[in-house]
Amino acid sequence: MTTAVPSHEKAPAAHRKGYVYIIGAGPGDPELLTLKGERVLREADVILYDDLVSSEMIERFNGLKIYTGKRKDSHHFEQDEINEEIVRHALQGKKVARLKGGDPFVFGRGGEEIEVLRKNSIGYEIIPGITAAHGASAYSEIPLTMRKISSSVAFCTGHPINKIQVPDADTLVYYMVASSVHDVLDAVVNKGWKDNTRVAIVQNATRYNQKIFTGTLGELRKREKAVYSPALLILGANINQFINDNWYAKKKKVLVTGDNEMIYNSEEYIVVPFPCHRVEGADMEKVNQCLKIIGDYPVILFTNRFTVTSFFRYLHEYGKDVRYLAKNKIYTSSHAAHAELLKYGVIEDMHVEAERSEDILSMLREKGVEHESILLPCSNSNDDYLANGLISLNNRVTPLSVYYQGAKEQGETIDLDFIDEIYFSSPACVRNFKSCYPTIPETIEVTTPDQKTEAEYRTLFIGNASPQL
Repeated sequence: MTTAVPSHEKAPAAHRKGYVYIIGAGPGDPELLTLKGERVLREADVILYDDLVSSEMIERFNGLKIYTGKRKDSHHFEQDEINEEIVRHALQGKKVARLKGGDPFVFGRGGEEIEVLRKNSIGYEIIPGITAAHGASAYSEIPLTMRKISSSVAFCTGHPINKIQVPDADTLVYYMVASSVHDVLDAVVNKGWKDNTRVAIVQNATRYNQKIFTGTLGELRKREKAVYSPALLILGANINQFINDNWYAKKKKVLVTGDNEMIYNSEEYIVVPFPCHRVEGADMEKVNQCLKIIGDYPVILFTNRFTVTSFFRYLHEYGKDVRYLAKNKIYTSSHAAHAELLKYGVIEDMHVEAERSEDILSMLREKGVEHESILLPCSNSNDDYLANGLISLNNRVTPLSVYYQGAKEQGETIDLDFIDEIYFSSPACVRNFKSCYPTIPETIEVTTPDQKTEAEYRTLFIGNASPQL
């Protein structure tokens, strides 16, 4: 059997030019990335990403990540520098993903980057994304077209201020208006639009902190209210009175620390992950020693997805793949660990579904897990309860720290004013959160899975380890 190889991958890496994918990331919600975009990003050697690409999205992928954000007054990379970086990596024979917020060809400067690739004879593809106008429209229930009301829509930009265009359309959408809202409104009025025209300004469209300002054209021209990027402005008769009661606004926003996103259903909740884990700091000498004698551990127990991703990362660095574990039995104790294993083509031999160490231990006891030699991948701050409990069942347990659990440096601060609930999955997660956020607003409900985590929360944030009676 022969396998067809794309022409840009036939030559050895040292002698071939790379290939560039210009990908639209969508407006903010990481689940709006296309399937093709996600596949390419998983395969990419290098990912150059913009400011409007969420950290939750970018953390899914393993390639070299280069931040090229360029918001107003805080440019990290100029466009020419971005072009140079794309070309430099492509000429090294790498698969390069250029990840841009929204759609690359709707005010995304994708055309400029293509010109540079053509000049350097570098192959490329364009993968479209959901543009901000479509995302804001869907997540705020503003139909851009509507029978008998709006049969045309125009996408415009709020820059340059002295050349703002006002096309002849029933609905107007203006991008990049954070610093030019009043200039846009004035331009529209000067073109003859009436003061009673409905207007909506959508900040952070499709994100947990989406915010909508509404009013008439006349009202918003008089209102002095700060608008923050990213923001767009929509004008038209199709803006309805239910905009602030839209389907997205009705959902409860829950900040989840740790690995328990799955316990909240997407119909009722918007889950905001708190990145309190980092894959670093493992004792590589011990990791390699355990991998060398992996046959001495008939059972490997994965409790969360971080243990899976970290363990397999080190397995690959050791020069092995999943076939190396053919004689081991694999156990999991969470849906997230189960789902992560499937990415490596692994179906576990035993699965239990529980949040607390006590419940995991109880279920494993019921399934007769005893007299086994168990390798337990974990974090540096692992709770000894599970390991000690397994030992009490006459198992030999070897905890193996495969990732460092700590507060991750955040590219974007979570705005707690938009959060309704915080879920702390372990005492370590409480400590990590405390290092980033000294206080929690009283309006936020706090939930925990067990008494130890509850006590840690009360000690650090309330000053009392005992719950009020």
